[in-house]
Amino acid sequence: MVRAVALIAMLALLCAAAALLLWRRGTNTRERALTGRFVDRQVQTPRPQPVTRPAANATTPKGDIAHARAAFANLMNRAGIERPRALAGTTMTIAASGAVWAEMSAGPVIGAIVAALVLAAVYAWLTWRAQKRQQRIVRQLPPFLDGIVRMIVIGHSVPAAFQAALASAEAPLSECLGRALPMLRTGVEIDHALGAVARMYRVRELELVGSVLRVSVKYGGRSDVMLDRMAAMMRDLEQASRELVALSTETRLSSWVLGLLPILLGAMVIVTNPEYFDAMWSDALGKRLVYVAVALQMLGAWLLYRLARLRT
Repeated sequence: MVRAVALIAMLALLCAAAALLLWRRGTNTRERALTGRFVDRQVQTPRPQPVTRPAANATTPKGDIAHARAAFANLMNRAGIERPRALAGTTMTIAASGAVWAEMSAGPVIGAIVAALVLAAVYAWLTWRAQKRQQRIVRQLPPFLDGIVRMIVIGHSVPAAFQAALASAEAPLSECLGRALPMLRTGVEIDHALGAVARMYRVRELELVGSVLRVSVKYGGRSDVMLDRMAAMMRDLEQASRELVALSTETRLSSWVLGLLPILLGAMVIVTNPEYFDAMWSDALGKRLVYVAVALQMLGAWLLYRLARLRT
């Protein structure tokens, strides 16, 4: 009976963690899609041809490990973790300790679920932290562009204005743009440097800034006017994004309530009246009904997630 209760509780927590991850990923994808469509409308430049990748059967374990390490390092950079190895070691220690304790108490299945739950919780926290830092970077870009415009108006060149404005920028924007300085010193063009940083931090606005600065450096023109309009456009885009989030708050809150209510109700019934659930769990048909209920709950959570992220 204790094993059944623990199994149901772990499945409920896993469903809640999966719903949180889906919601965060949907919000991040929606913001990137809106920004990408707006940037594509503003900058009518041909897209580069996709690079031909090797077939799936040509991949090697070393390549997969290198790709996983690069993805892990990228996530740590976007989340602003200064000591990623310490965090990874602590997470693995907690997951292993919880798995061993759960395995000794309720069996190997519960131990595996506990370890997966710990890893999912840490990944959700890192994703949430990276998304918050990305939003802060986007909010800090208009004042940064205003600083570049002021430096250009008083007579500085575009590269000098960029470096002077970067010196007064605040974190995390200063950390983000600071990664472009070594590339600029080695001769990389400013649009390629900012494009690499934009892909690392998933901030599409930096690609547009890099394109404008490169055009100003290579061909000249009124770069101050263009940057001023770009800052105004980013403020308007942020205001529209906030209005969209405010308008969809009721739908998202309703989806959370409808998704978590059956889980909390079932957990309350199991805790307050375990004999009621024990009679159902001891029967073969009752056990099948429990599995069907868990599957329907997961399907309903996915459908509510799709409903909450609908956009015109």
